Amino acid sequence: MKQSYGRLPLYMLQPKALINFAAQTIDFASQTLGYRDPSATSNLTRSDSDREKDEQSGLDIYSLNEVSEHDSYNDCWIILYDKVFDVTQFLLEHPGGEDVIMEHAGRDATISFRTVGHSVPALQALDEYLVGILPDCERVYTGSGPCQWNTL
Repeated sequence: MKQSYGRLPLYMLQPKALINFAAQTIDFASQTLGYRDPSATSNLTRSDSDREKDEQSGLDIYSLNEVSEHDSYNDCWIILYDKVFDVTQFLLEHPGGEDVIMEHAGRDATISFRTVGHSVPALQALDEYLVGILPDCERVYTGSGPCQWNTL
């Protein structure tokens, strides 16, 4: 089956036109399958100036939906113990490799993080990447349980 782009068959297209055709095809397929463009700004994200602050910690509040939008190598956020971390700059420095973190990009990584048994310096280094906290209604590690951040 011969594919054409306008009046010309694909094998006769100039490279620039062929790349344009490929980009349009990928764009159409992505929209049809429901994929989103990670570089596109979302209407769910609020600007930092009107972002709510947590009363106890004073940190910016980010919902799970907002964190889930940061799931690429260029923009990687994870959640650990209800706190939100932007680990984009740390990906290549991670001793276990960036793929370990990318498995949990945009999601909660607490169980995996806890299972590995990170050192105290690793826990202290997290402060550098802290950007916010989940809202009260979406927190898992709250209350007086043994998984509190301050018990680490």
